[in-house]
Amino acid sequence: MKDGQPLPIRNNEAKLLAFFLANPDQVFSKDAILENVWAGKVVSEQAVFQAISNLRNLFGDDAIKTYPKKGYQWQLPLQSEPLSLEVSQTGATITQVSAKSGQGKPGFGRWLREPLSAALVATGLLIALIFTFMKSSMDAAVSQPIGIIIQPFTPGVNNAGADDIAQAVQSAVIEQMYQQTSLVAYSPPANYTPHQVAAEPAHFLNLYRQSVEANLLLTGRVWQTGDTLILSFVLQGKQNQWKGYLMATTAAGLATELDALLGKIAPMKVLWENKDLRLVNAQLQLLYSENPGNLPILYQLTDNLLYMADVDNARLRALELEQQARTLGNIPYQALALRAQVVANSDLLDVEQRIAMLDKSVALAAEVNDLLLQSRIKEYYGIIYLQNKNFAAMEKIMLEGVTLAEAAQAPEQQAEVLRWLSVYSFKLKQKDKQELYLARAQTILDQYQFPSESYALLEDIAGMFADDNARKEQFFWQALNRFKPEQEAWIKERAQEHLVGLYVAQQRWQDALAVFAKETHFSGPELFLRAWIHFKENNFALAQAEAEASFKQANISGEYAAALESALLLAQLHQKFSQPDLQKSYVEYINKNALASWKKSNQVALDELARQ
Repeated sequence: MKDGQPLPIRNNEAKLLAFFLANPDQVFSKDAILENVWAGKVVSEQAVFQAISNLRNLFGDDAIKTYPKKGYQWQLPLQSEPLSLEVSQTGATITQVSAKSGQGKPGFGRWLREPLSAALVATGLLIALIFTFMKSSMDAAVSQPIGIIIQPFTPGVNNAGADDIAQAVQSAVIEQMYQQTSLVAYSPPANYTPHQVAAEPAHFLNLYRQSVEANLLLTGRVWQTGDTLILSFVLQGKQNQWKGYLMATTAAGLATELDALLGKIAPMKVLWENKDLRLVNAQLQLLYSENPGNLPILYQLTDNLLYMADVDNARLRALELEQQARTLGNIPYQALALRAQVVANSDLLDVEQRIAMLDKSVALAAEVNDLLLQSRIKEYYGIIYLQNKNFAAMEKIMLEGVTLAEAAQAPEQQAEVLRWLSVYSFKLKQKDKQELYLARAQTILDQYQFPSESYALLEDIAGMFADDNARKEQFFWQALNRFKPEQEAWIKERAQEHLVGLYVAQQRWQDALAVFAKETHFSGPELFLRAWIHFKENNFALAQAEAEASFKQANISGEYAAALESALLLAQLHQKFSQPDLQKSYVEYINKNALASWKKSNQVALDELARQ
């Protein structure tokens, strides 16, 4: 009973409650609870967390105390209260034994003086319980909990008790999630290293989802600087991911911060499953308007604007991020804000100004001992020196990024910086260096057994570097063959595009179409490439059919770039067919939906359409 109302309790929670109440002063380990409550049954530790969470929902968060690495103890004072209620004219006796905190309120005894009253109360309670059950069932059907797989957090380097800190935060996060119904925590269903998962989180989310009904995958690195705990996290969805930072003075505080953020963003399906970054941006704008000053949301909004090349809005948001982060004393987001400003102001600031801002960003990352963030910032120096064609400066700063990633024990970041070093060496015509750094990146992949997508990216880059068409073809096919038919991955689309471009340049039309021979369902980008092959072959009827299919499919699935490419191709086709009205409709679609960056990269074709 609670406040005079009966509460239903499930079997396992009832057993656990009885176990606690039998020895209320004792601290019980998870193993002891499993052995006594689930005797003879094979269940995971999650069953304990869930049962404790359910009891706390009934009795309050203070009812059961958690002792890190020790177990759980009942906290509320107990009072055994035999209550004999004599019901007139029936001789029936009701005996109630209640466990409660303090004196509480009298029960329903006074309403059970007469049989009719008793019957009415019992009937009312039964109806109320049935209604409550039906309502909870309907609510559950309407709003299913969001499943999140929590990969073991990576401990910070050079941190005293780093493993214990990471484990404490991990446990606090899981326990926090078990105290609510909207989020469900899952352990990884297979044993992969944090380095492997960090290299390709989307790959492992798809792999885990084959055995776990989860929506998201959470990975993170935890370390302590001074009295502050910092969690650098990555939250991976089906299509998109978030990167961010949270800070607190305790593991429980960090878990509370994360739980509050997940409660806001995890249910937003468009953030994780939609390919159209414009819709994602609209959702982020709405989220931030509802949560002003929220740094993770503001940073994601800024980053998304940069990815869309909406530099004007990104510039304003990056400034706001820096101001908010400084006010809140959040150093990692101050560093990220400066890095974002460098990107957003690349056309407005000279080299010295951008370098000075990156220097300040690196210094802030160093202030909180974030070696990984320092390494990521070093990549942006490389872009600046690449633009100035200063190979020596570019190589020096990028190698510093490799060293920082190695010190952070982040091989996935080492491989990423080495890949970029190889690409930049290629762009600056340093053949020996491009092969050297690509080979070093592959050595890391071999050493840590990274997933196939990581190898596919290296093979696609090698195809770009190859001197003759035969070797290019070989590398592109190697990359493409690492993917199953219908499997979606951006590197797969890139390998397809490179291979089709190679064949079209040689007028090998059938070989170009054979790139998609194993596919039984075509994505928007794949349909567009098929249309482009027919267009270059002057087979305009087939090109139109494929382009219309691509335009439709890309719009349905939110593949923004493929929809624009298809619209441009259809406008060109209707120009050839002398169908100005249809041509105009696709040009209007482009003008309405294309960002300035897309128009700039396709300006020649757009100008040609405008002239005729």
